[in-house]
Amino acid sequence: MFKKIFLGTFALTTLILGDEVASFTAIKYKADFTKQDHKTQQGIVNEYSRLKKIAKTVEATSLKGDSDFEVAKNLLLIDIWSKKFIQSYNPTEEELKKLYVEQKPSVVAKYELRNILVSYEKNADMILEKLNQIQNPKEKKESFIKYVKSVSNDNVSKNNQGLSPLVDINRLNPQIREALVDKKEGDIIKVNVKDLGTQILYIEKYIPQKEATFEESKEALKELAKKAALNSQIELLSK
Repeated sequence: MFKKIFLGTFALTTLILGDEVASFTAIKYKADFTKQDHKTQQGIVNEYSRLKKIAKTVEATSLKGDSDFEVAKNLLLIDIWSKKFIQSYNPTEEELKKLYVEQKPSVVAKYELRNILVSYEKNADMILEKLNQIQNPKEKKESFIKYVKSVSNDNVSKNNQGLSPLVDINRLNPQIREALVDKKEGDIIKVNVKDLGTQILYIEKYIPQKEATFEESKEALKELAKKAALNSQIELLSK
């Protein structure tokens, strides 16, 4: 009988707290409350019930009229509301097309580079001089790969003949970006890397920046539309 009463109380508490317990579980334990076993669920409900009781007491007594608490509460409230607004807002196709025309989005340039890393710049200069003496593009690339295997200190790219994955130019080191200006596929550049040494980079592939199609930019446009709608809502609520 006592067990039935206890289970009934647990079920009632869970029903009353509902989404709060689910959110508490997700935030604190990064888990789904509904997928936990009964004993774990019971422990979570008890923990949250206790936490909520303490929080109400503290808010009504120790923190009543406290400016730090009021500011923190307001900031958290706006933060949660903003995230939920962004998640729930679904921009229309018309909104996205209007933004596409206004923003004129582009796909940034991409590079695929081969890398030789050496400890001293003078060594890099010697390798670079020898590579630049080779006129045949195919032979120059083959020689570069030989140097990768024999002298490069970058063990990650070394295992792939010095080749790194295709990368957006915005994700490259500023020094590398600067050195790549006006360079083309097959060119070789040198960059000093603080605390690591000197890199010799072979431009394996270059995909120039281009205007993005509507479909290519759709996801980015959705994020822009959501943020624009949030800002409009904030302005409206501020009046």
